[in-house]
Amino acid sequence: MTDLEFEQYITSVIKEYGENYIDEALIDNTPHKFSHEFERKMDILMGKSHKKIKITPKKLLIAITAALLAIFIMALNVSAFREAFINFFMNIFDTHTVVQSVEDMDAPLDFVDEYEITADMSDYENVNTREFISERAYTYENENCTIYFTQYIKAYYDIAINTEGYDIETIYINGCEGFYVDMYDQNGKIISWDNGDYVLSILVFCESDFDFSKDELINIANSVQKVE
Repeated sequence: MTDLEFEQYITSVIKEYGENYIDEALIDNTPHKFSHEFERKMDILMGKSHKKIKITPKKLLIAITAALLAIFIMALNVSAFREAFINFFMNIFDTHTVVQSVEDMDAPLDFVDEYEITADMSDYENVNTREFISERAYTYENENCTIYFTQYIKAYYDIAINTEGYDIETIYINGCEGFYVDMYDQNGKIISWDNGDYVLSILVFCESDFDFSKDELINIANSVQKVE
């Protein structure tokens, strides 16, 4: 079977499965709405303007199926970038980068340890704290910036970052390898690192006229410690 025939075969299988799943899995058409914080964080990461998202379950599943299909087809022709990153697996596309944690059978599968920022955050208010099976997320805000600090279970760490026109830099936080992306035209920055047990990440987004430096973000990241 040629590569083209294989790609066409996989495409047809995914489409057929997705359509059958959508038809069989849905039992109602109840509208759903993502939380404001989820919308904003995802918009920043993907470089989109903030807007309300209100969809039905069927539309959601159709969108997910189409997205998975597109990513799968792209992955057939795109090699992973691994030269500079040991603890992260990256697929780099034209408009975004999919970042995953390298498999680690010894990493915790729950939050036996919790981490928090110990730097002086008196200028910020902790406006939201959430815990899911995959992550613990904290949101801090002041009049200029919003800071998202997230502790990920490594087995679930799989995110997409808008890297169109941006560079991914290797960085070390408390001796642990990570990466840094400056989304300069959005006035946003993200830094993520693997401390051996968890992936820790800080995303900051500020008003366009406010300067939040890379060094300031690194200092906050270096202050992250396990809660005793």
